[in-house]
Amino acid sequence: MTTPFLITARLKSTRLPKKVMLEVMGKPLIVHMLDRIKFSKYIEDIVICTSTNSQDDLLEEIAEKEHVRCFRGSEEDVLGRLLGAAKHYDMANFANITADCPLIDPQLIDRAIEEYDKENADLVMYDGSNNNIPFNCYVLKVSALEKVCELKKETDTEMWLNIFTNHRSFKIHSIIVEDKYRHSSLKTSLDFPEDYEFMKEIFDKLYNPDRVFSLLDVIDLVNRRPDILAINANPELLKRWRAHQISAP
Repeated sequence: MTTPFLITARLKSTRLPKKVMLEVMGKPLIVHMLDRIKFSKYIEDIVICTSTNSQDDLLEEIAEKEHVRCFRGSEEDVLGRLLGAAKHYDMANFANITADCPLIDPQLIDRAIEEYDKENADLVMYDGSNNNIPFNCYVLKVSALEKVCELKKETDTEMWLNIFTNHRSFKIHSIIVEDKYRHSSLKTSLDFPEDYEFMKEIFDKLYNPDRVFSLLDVIDLVNRRPDILAINANPELLKRWRAHQISAP
């Protein structure tokens, strides 16, 4: 059941420049993300999938320093970049999420991999249909990704989920999570300056280098400390983010 993890990463953000390189507790957030993924029971290999643009050289340097792999491909065609990495490293399937999700929970990575193994689906994801799960993790079958890349007409596939779901020939399995993982306004992705301030508070209160804090720890913290939740959960900010996230992975 061991599975590689492909992190989709670029440094092109205009709303929060070089956001995954911003530091918390003396480390770039992408390094914290790598550390958290390494706590997964099933992840055997991690690849930072970035672009050939020179602005992303820093990400290749991070990969080398943190002893993970790096693959460089198309700037805009994220699906093509993921397929290139999967073929380059001879993968049959892989887990994936974008690098702006530094609070990824290794227990939920493991659950997605277990569901993939059980369901033999083309794509496994968490059910976000009611917009109140503050996380996701995808597991993709490479043969299905190859077929999607043959069928798609888009060249910019940063927001790729609909490209999969619009083709009914693919088996897509959505994981329904317990209510304890749901929160109507918790935002755990890194998009705006307020998100960075939120991340600093989360790590300040929960970070321990010897153990990984979970999504449930984050939910418990913000339930006890609504002032922390309010840093990046104001209605206008959430509205802007959700508008951007339509059809996004």
